[in-house]
Amino acid sequence: MTKHLKIFGVMVAVLLIAGAVQSRDLVVDLSDSIVKITTGFAGTELLLFGAKKGEGDIIVVVRGPWEDPTVRRKERILGVWVNRDEVDFKDVPSYYWVASNKPLEDLLPPETLETFQIGIPDLDFTPASETADPTLVIAFSEALKREKVRKELYHNASSSLLFVDDVLFRTNVKFPANVSVGEFGIQTYLVRDQKIITSKTTLLNVRKFGLEAGIYDFAHRHSFLYGVFAVIIACVAGWAANAAFKRR
Repeated sequence: MTKHLKIFGVMVAVLLIAGAVQSRDLVVDLSDSIVKITTGFAGTELLLFGAKKGEGDIIVVVRGPWEDPTVRRKERILGVWVNRDEVDFKDVPSYYWVASNKPLEDLLPPETLETFQIGIPDLDFTPASETADPTLVIAFSEALKREKVRKELYHNASSSLLFVDDVLFRTNVKFPANVSVGEFGIQTYLVRDQKIITSKTTLLNVRKFGLEAGIYDFAHRHSFLYGVFAVIIACVAGWAANAAFKRR
């Protein structure tokens, strides 16, 4: 019943958007404004849909909560892997996803893609320290991007956005099971003649619900007690496993 209500709601929203686009160049909406993470969450998809006025192409960029990661290079010394060089970055999107109805390089010139940081190759990561080695910054930035892609947190989905007709468009935004909790910004660009005509910003929240939310909240409000409980639980689990093994 809930699923049918959602589908009906999306259909109504599409009709309203089709009417609203007569007075605006670009109108965008989501099938749901909240991604709910509960026990057993294995990832999900949201439908992003909208309408444009006149000719043009569409690019959608989803950026997740910002984080300050540290990237380290490991080296093997005397048979032991140790951390050597490292670079701290600031304000890096934990999640980055792009969709468009055509390849990005066919829609905008390289300088525009770089200015608006559209597409994984044009993402610019800023080091936390101004004295960081530029060579390491470039190398570690690329390594961080590759790791994000491997974890399915970064994705270039060119040509994955579809037009229903000359006005309406749609695409599915995929969120993996390891997506971060927080607020996401969705930027939708209307492109015409190699230029960005207008853009629309839509906000999305990823939140934990139920038992997951309780544990997450407790861990952040009482980190010391959470650590103590985690150690106790690990010890009890280890003792129980050991006892079971001895009995066998």
